[in-house]
Amino acid sequence: MPMADALHIHSVRPLVRYVDEQQAIIEAQVTLGWDPARGGPAPTLTAAYHIRSADGFEDEGEAGLSFEQGVASLRVELVQPQRWWPAGMGEQALYELTIELRAGRRRLSRRRVTLGLTSVRSHAAEGSAGAGADADNESRLLVNGQVCEIRSVVLVDRVDEAQLLPASGDALLLVRDHYAPDVLYDAADRAGVLLVQAVPVHPQGTPEVDVEAQVDRLGTHPSLAGWFVGHLGRLSGPVAARLRQLDPARSVFHDFPADPAA
Repeated sequence: MPMADALHIHSVRPLVRYVDEQQAIIEAQVTLGWDPARGGPAPTLTAAYHIRSADGFEDEGEAGLSFEQGVASLRVELVQPQRWWPAGMGEQALYELTIELRAGRRRLSRRRVTLGLTSVRSHAAEGSAGAGADADNESRLLVNGQVCEIRSVVLVDRVDEAQLLPASGDALLLVRDHYAPDVLYDAADRAGVLLVQAVPVHPQGTPEVDVEAQVDRLGTHPSLAGWFVGHLGRLSGPVAARLRQLDPARSVFHDFPADPAA
């Protein structure tokens, strides 16, 4: 069997590198899988993409791929994108991105993911320190460049997942002690609720071993505002560094929004 027949797309992880009201730049990281026992270099490959929104917008393109250790990047640009917003700040626009792997005219593999175009960053509240600080000062995030006031933080344990999803965009879910399932993130995407995922304490003291797989699994969700590592003690630094490498488009929190051990 030719080498190309063993090739397939293992995963697609879109990173929103930039988004505003005029333009969005998406870097789709394509992980290639094949049987290494077959040997030989990968053939010359191209990737075709098709992206569409719920309101009927569609775009497509094609680019050559250069794989290094089974991973390649594909750049997708959109003009006047529909951005994803928390509830109360705007709509929860979602896009469907399809990547098709080709060798010449042969179609080898296809993978489809859903994503939202949003930018979430931490934002230090003005006047939060000092004698004149307001005791009721609210935590803040910058969502698409606009301040989002976080008025409550809801701690989500595994037992809560089937029953709890706030309907308000000013409540932040902090998932602790476990990685939340896709169904919770899917619901949050559509409801416009932001989540921060705390990296669970690992029984063998190596929380970083699960991080790469979880970034791949959760990275497409616009509701994922960032990662929390402040409870990991001396391991928080190395885990934070790994998260910034794997998911550079999101914030890693050490002190915000709350200590998940509380």
